[in-house]
Amino acid sequence: MNIGIDIVECERVKGLVNSKIFSEEELNYIHKKNDALPTIAGLFAAKEAYFKAVGTGIVKSELPKIVIGHHDNGQPIYVNTPHFALSISHTKTTAVAVCINF
Repeated sequence: MNIGIDIVECERVKGLVNSKIFSEEELNYIHKKNDALPTIAGLFAAKEAYFKAVGTGIVKSELPKIVIGHHDNGQPIYVNTPHFALSISHTKTTAVAVCINF
């Protein structure tokens, strides 16, 4: 079992919505949340936490392939990466994500 954690200051993610970091599903979720910086930061932290749990460090070309979705109850999940658990939390200024690879 491996664990990855990442914390992101919301101001750091300004402008990332127009980049190629997020999948179409994630962009739809971001727009549904009114492009809120804590939402963007949380999704970005989840991607970084994933790479830390895998042990490779961030692979920029792989960022859009790590898709974060949500169950009907709002629980975040890694859509296309089985055997990984995810938790995301944020304030107005900071987001944190924890990924467990089991």
